[in-house]
Amino acid sequence: MIDERGQQARHNPSTTRVRRDIATDAAAHALRLLEKIRTSTQRPGPDTAGEQAGKPHAIVIGGGISGLVAAHELQQTGHRVTVLEAAADFGGCLRRMEVAGLQLDAGAESFAVRSNTVAEFLQELDMGQKIVPTSGMSAWLTQQRDEHVESHPMPASSLMGIPAQVRSDEVRALIGRPAVVRAAADLVTPMPKKWATEKLSVGEVVRQRMGSAVLEQLVAPVVAGVYSTDPNQVDIDAAAPGLRQAMQDTGSLARAVAQLQGQAPAGSRVAGLQDGMYTLITELTAQLREAGVNLVRNAPVTALAHDPQAAEPFTVTSHTEVLHADKVVVATQAAAAAPLLQPLLPAGTLAGAGRESNSIALVILVVDKPELDEAPRGSGVLVTEGSTIKAKALTHSTAKWPWLGDATGPGTHVVRLSYGRIGHREPLVEAGNDAALTSQAIADAATILGVDVGEDDVLGSAISRFSDMVPLTGNAQRQANARLDEALQDLQGLSVVGAWRSGTGLARVIAHTRAQVAISAS
Repeated sequence: MIDERGQQARHNPSTTRVRRDIATDAAAHALRLLEKIRTSTQRPGPDTAGEQAGKPHAIVIGGGISGLVAAHELQQTGHRVTVLEAAADFGGCLRRMEVAGLQLDAGAESFAVRSNTVAEFLQELDMGQKIVPTSGMSAWLTQQRDEHVESHPMPASSLMGIPAQVRSDEVRALIGRPAVVRAAADLVTPMPKKWATEKLSVGEVVRQRMGSAVLEQLVAPVVAGVYSTDPNQVDIDAAAPGLRQAMQDTGSLARAVAQLQGQAPAGSRVAGLQDGMYTLITELTAQLREAGVNLVRNAPVTALAHDPQAAEPFTVTSHTEVLHADKVVVATQAAAAAPLLQPLLPAGTLAGAGRESNSIALVILVVDKPELDEAPRGSGVLVTEGSTIKAKALTHSTAKWPWLGDATGPGTHVVRLSYGRIGHREPLVEAGNDAALTSQAIADAATILGVDVGEDDVLGSAISRFSDMVPLTGNAQRQANARLDEALQDLQGLSVVGAWRSGTGLARVIAHTRAQVAISAS
């Protein structure tokens, strides 16, 4: 991303206990990682510079995953590429922090396998052998009713919390018998013909087909945990491609979910990478550097100009230097892209871009708690809104990823708790008080996991903050993209990519970036 990211690491000073053997060569591994990152960000040497001479110059503004993917595509199509990243690190939503001696993902830790987009890209990078499945443990749901809290396994076959088997014991335990009767009406109620084409939100579909209990108790916590927003704000086609057609084909929302999901076991819809998703960034930056791509950190861009008569029509100004290029890819979040693009585009093209309020935080805890060896809440927990627990979700990372459990050893566990929703102002997150947020995370972890976890059990903690998450707005997003694409037709060689255009998620970001840059490179 082109702007500075708010992310802080914090280690618990109140404990001096040594955690169990988590890695025999942690220090050596950290040194190798630092050296790999250092060399991946150096400028090309003389030999590489000679090979680059004469190639058309492409500048990528922003070194998040979309920017690095764009650089990879441009280099593959014969460009001399420069990547300008404002922050001190590359990766954007893919981050890494050291917590209690462990190198841990502090952003995205998995990718969706519904499409082969991410897996195919990893194969191209010769990283296919590093793809790993989850443990297969199921997710749980913690429900807050007044001050009463109870937890149950999520339905084994569901999509965004929408159950495929509405009469199952799992669903009945979560929403009660009367709500199950209401949800089962979906199986016999005719599907509205107008739903084949009209704009639909996830919330509207679930409420009308299965009732408010399914929406509020099952779907809302899943959507909040995954997309950091309300299901009424999520376009159904953006969140669940193919579900609309499946509803028309089967005449039922439940049967449509069953058709899309089949009997896929828990955890099989996402995968990760051995040693964490951030290894994608270390490997990608290393390969880009080796190919002669100029990766520059701490280089915020302040202006972008275009002169169609110039030999190199684009001029990019950063605090480090003024550069000229044949092609430019703007790969930042919307708030950073808007001031660069507005002088080049018709008035109103970027109306509303970057104005969505965000207040999202991820708290990572490494705890010494042998009671968690049994994974009492499976791979993780979604949480309904309430007054007792402030977290919207918890991931038991050492239970979810076998490689991480092996690295930490018995008794030591990594849990991640997420806070905040798009468009909501949450004082706990916005206050910036790391100590208060960490204390809340410890209390929430104890309640969610059903295990007595206190500050003395915490070996280390870190907080990662996000200000650039975007909602899956579907039709509105498509219209905004179409408006921008039309304006860009008069600026040959300029592409604009990023999650604010594609939607959140590695698969969406990678697919959109490759498509846009392929068009730009033609």
